[in-house]
Amino acid sequence: MGVYGRRGFTREILYVLSGKLNRVSEDFLYGTVTAKELLEAVKHVPPANLEDRQNEAPKLKYFVEVAEKEPRALFEVYVITDVRDDERLTVDGVLIPRDRPDLIYHVMKKALAAPDEFDVILHNGVEYIRMWWD
Repeated sequence: MGVYGRRGFTREILYVLSGKLNRVSEDFLYGTVTAKELLEAVKHVPPANLEDRQNEAPKLKYFVEVAEKEPRALFEVYVITDVRDDERLTVDGVLIPRDRPDLIYHVMKKALAAPDEFDVILHNGVEYIRMWWD
């Protein structure tokens, strides 16, 4: 049945994020998606998956809040496919425009610990704060 109750939901996510993720192995895909793409993908996750977090990172639902408020945000996501019992969509990194300190603070406040990586990145003419949790 899987950890979140509905086995196979990641197939729908992979369809939505087609071409955006790199397949690392049969059960693991990773990539960077836009706010719009994340919002479309989370329509397919069971509600309990929104409570998932990568170690000390904020829960998926808090990254979704950022996506709803900032269309320029980017999200480093991974998908564990239905090959495994712990099938899920998880965000382990976020790039938030530097001119949105409110959202940077929001993410930091929702994390259990400081990010393992904290960088300033210029992407498409926008300065981003990148936070990533191992």
